[in-house]
Amino acid sequence: MSDKDTIAAIATGNSSGGLGVIRISGSKAKEILEQVFLPKNKENFVFRPRFMHFGSFYIKNAKEETILDEVLAVYFPSPHSYTGEDVAEIHAHGSSILLHTLLEHILSLGIRHAEAGEFTKRAFLNGRMDLSQAEAVAEIISAPSVEGLRLASAKLHGKLGQRITALRTQIEYIRRRLCLAIDFPEEEGECLPHDEFHQLVTNLQNDITALINAYDRAKPWQEGALVVLAGQVNAGKSSLMNAILGRERAIVTEEAGTTRDYLEEASSLAGLPIRLTDTAGLREMAWIMENYQNASQHFDEERSTEIINSIKDKTVAGKNTPINPIEAEGICRSLALMDKADIVFLVFDGKTILDHIQHIDIEQIYQYMLGELTLLPKHSKKICIWNKADLAPLTKEQIEALEKLTNCPVLCLSLKHTDNVTFFHHTIDDLAKKARSILITTDENKSEIAPNRRQAKLLQNAYDELCLLQNEIDILPPDITAVRLESSASYLSAITGLCNVDETFNAIFEEFCIGK
Repeated sequence: MSDKDTIAAIATGNSSGGLGVIRISGSKAKEILEQVFLPKNKENFVFRPRFMHFGSFYIKNAKEETILDEVLAVYFPSPHSYTGEDVAEIHAHGSSILLHTLLEHILSLGIRHAEAGEFTKRAFLNGRMDLSQAEAVAEIISAPSVEGLRLASAKLHGKLGQRITALRTQIEYIRRRLCLAIDFPEEEGECLPHDEFHQLVTNLQNDITALINAYDRAKPWQEGALVVLAGQVNAGKSSLMNAILGRERAIVTEEAGTTRDYLEEASSLAGLPIRLTDTAGLREMAWIMENYQNASQHFDEERSTEIINSIKDKTVAGKNTPINPIEAEGICRSLALMDKADIVFLVFDGKTILDHIQHIDIEQIYQYMLGELTLLPKHSKKICIWNKADLAPLTKEQIEALEKLTNCPVLCLSLKHTDNVTFFHHTIDDLAKKARSILITTDENKSEIAPNRRQAKLLQNAYDELCLLQNEIDILPPDITAVRLESSASYLSAITGLCNVDETFNAIFEEFCIGK
């Protein structure tokens, strides 16, 4: 396959609708359009660029002409088109069968089917957009929220590319000043003093950090926040998941350990897109804490295997039943998900906790909750949920005292309907609003340029190179430290596609749908 081939695809997806568009791009686009389009007014007809023409799609063979649909056709001559090549579009009725029939005939005229993302890839290769704009096309198509759409639109209009260009300009200025020190070491006045050099690099690092932080703030809008429900067995995690989703997704029974693996569903909290995950109930947490003092560390594969082998023969507290190895694996996956979560909802069975203490003592309750709290990374975002609050009521003052000890919000929930609620409690809406306020820590209406995950990683790599440069400039000669600047500039260039990144952008465009 060649980038010079003429290609075609359905640009409006495979589902049926009122309208469907077939796009053709390449040197034969106009020729193909003339072979399949029959204008309503044939007299002296010529295709007027960027003008909709009304007519019919027809198939002509030796015996007859068959009209398949009434259509609109438009021709975009190079370079003023989406791809920068000659482009033709046929706007037909949105029947899936009809569109595929039309496309099949078009392909039979000597062109090929477009690969995933190939139209946008050609737009990038032909200089119609940089790589960050090309990625923004896919982000607009898959945006999970209005805010995510706004952020992607800013990138499509080139704002991220402009910011990256400004950063590269700063690097180029520093690099030129270093070159003076290399080529004209006797001209001390023209060389870059170390103090000034450090300040320029610091300013550059601050600008890059601002973009990385923008990704962290925008991530929930762009990708959906990972919300993990965690806690001991029968604490009510699955019931909470069903309540948030508004439907019976997770199986809820009185038997402990119903959820063996995690369940994940897309949903929203107060308008914020999330990936809601229900995890296997945690058992024998006191035993695990006793044997793994630093339980908050990352649970990698080797550590997960170690824990599975250690807990699979243990019995559930108060029951003479060994933990199933499958459930043990589920527990390890729960721990790993807690480590990756954007926010964790730690669910506690309030009735069970109060049954284990003589009277309501906040310090004792906190000690009972401490096992699960210690499993979370130190700076993780979390909300503690005091479940079954209709059976174990807490006052507002008691909740506030518990929040000080846990250093996180504590919400009292009752997932069973009751007509006589006399205790202080919260609702699912309260939980949604609280989670959103924790996840979104900036003014949502503020205009912001936010990179995606790939771009943020490249920015971090560029920042790391500058950190090494700061450490080396005082001890190494300029010709060696200049390599750090070139490396940092290369990482930034990979964001907009100004360097040779064949493997990178091929992977990016393969994630597009056909027709884009």
